[in-house]
Amino acid sequence: MSVITPAASVLLTRGPGSRDLFAILRGQHLKFFGGFWAFPGGKLSAEDTEATDHLEARRTAACRELFEETGVLVARRSDGEFPPTSPDLDACRHALLAEQIPFASILAERGLTVRAEDFALIGEITTPDFAPLRYATTFFVAHLPPGQHPVVWPGELERGEWIDGQHLLAKWRSSEILLTPPTVMSLETLGEQPIDLAPQRLGPLFGHLSRGAIHPIFFAPFVRMLPLKTAGLPPSTHTNAYIVGNSPRYLIDPGAEDTSVQKCLLDFLKSETPLTAIVLTHHHPDHVGAAAVCANRFRLPIWAHAQTAKRLECRIKVERMLNDGDRLDLGPCPGERDRSWFLEVLHTPGHASGHLTFYEPYYRLLFAGDMISTLSSMVIAPPDGNLAEYLQSLIRLRERPARLLLPSHGNVSARPVELIDAALAHRAKREMQLLDSLTDEPAAVEELTERLYRGTPEPLMRFARAQVLAGLLKLQAEGRACPLDADRWQRS
Repeated sequence: MSVITPAASVLLTRGPGSRDLFAILRGQHLKFFGGFWAFPGGKLSAEDTEATDHLEARRTAACRELFEETGVLVARRSDGEFPPTSPDLDACRHALLAEQIPFASILAERGLTVRAEDFALIGEITTPDFAPLRYATTFFVAHLPPGQHPVVWPGELERGEWIDGQHLLAKWRSSEILLTPPTVMSLETLGEQPIDLAPQRLGPLFGHLSRGAIHPIFFAPFVRMLPLKTAGLPPSTHTNAYIVGNSPRYLIDPGAEDTSVQKCLLDFLKSETPLTAIVLTHHHPDHVGAAAVCANRFRLPIWAHAQTAKRLECRIKVERMLNDGDRLDLGPCPGERDRSWFLEVLHTPGHASGHLTFYEPYYRLLFAGDMISTLSSMVIAPPDGNLAEYLQSLIRLRERPARLLLPSHGNVSARPVELIDAALAHRAKREMQLLDSLTDEPAAVEELTERLYRGTPEPLMRFARAQVLAGLLKLQAEGRACPLDADRWQRS
């Protein structure tokens, strides 16, 4: 069970009736939505949580985070006025960021108070439980105090700017920027309304999500992620299905096997625009668990690679065989209506012989399936898994100019090349360890696994053995290792 961290976020607007808000660009190096535009905010500090009242703690955190990230201090003097931007406030901000002074001291020494009426409550949403980093974030609306000016100092953030909320959305739709899903959801729900109407417009939606509704997780227009609880390998607990396209629209990898999760998915799909087909990356159970159920309920064809179809024979009927280089039409492109919009099919064997990934070139999205996880390394299990093919497939994916990697397990990443390079480096390190463990004296796969994966929990050791065997078979094909019998290996 992942830990849920309390947090606060602020929609900072110029004043009542304004549609402008202050947006921040998160640093590329950050693990949580690095490279994405968002609203100012962050997690509660130990000092914030000293408040006995839940909302008071979150208001204080919202005020402190806004001050740290933008220099805007929404706190009043005893006369009801706000302090103006000044060298003194800048010095306080520097000291706060350097953890040289607590926020409460800054407020107390200047006779400032954080008032409830200055932070209009929108509601709270919690990151869905598929993600390793989860936040229960309380959202507020605040107005820019007179005489203050937001300034982003480089560090965790790259920059900030005032912008009409709908213009920010337009930049996202035209592929100019990345927006966090809560930002997309908030701005789309607000529409053309002023920012200070967010409590009335967004409050009901946040309440609906807190009661268990499927979150509207959009990383590009008409690209929605649906994290579904599945019986995958630890640490994975979910498989990400994706709905992609305007018209046509496709459902990629509905993997839920549990009937209660399937019911939730079916209920959701009933209210959605009709789908064109179900598309599978490969045949593993946590990727196809709800495929037949969805196909039967909505009379949808299932498309996959021929090798996947063969392995699903007599269980799931595949009506169209997808081949490397095929294009799946996605309808009118949201950011450029006259442009063709499609998914390119890439045959990427290795994890499975029929594994497919999909590349969308306008928003530069790479639907990676089980080629890459942002939670752990992927299992390559012979005979269907082939380590040499897997590595070649990774190298091929690295050549695609992807801006976002959308995996089947874990959160989306804006660092595709870095992730692929890390996966290649991990495999190279494992190979060197395997070679070092091989000698002229024959060793069994079990013995080699114990050497290389010492301390691994027993339930996972069978997967470790599969990894060792995959490595040995690759070395054998390269003439660097040879089997003496069905189980024992040595260096060539």
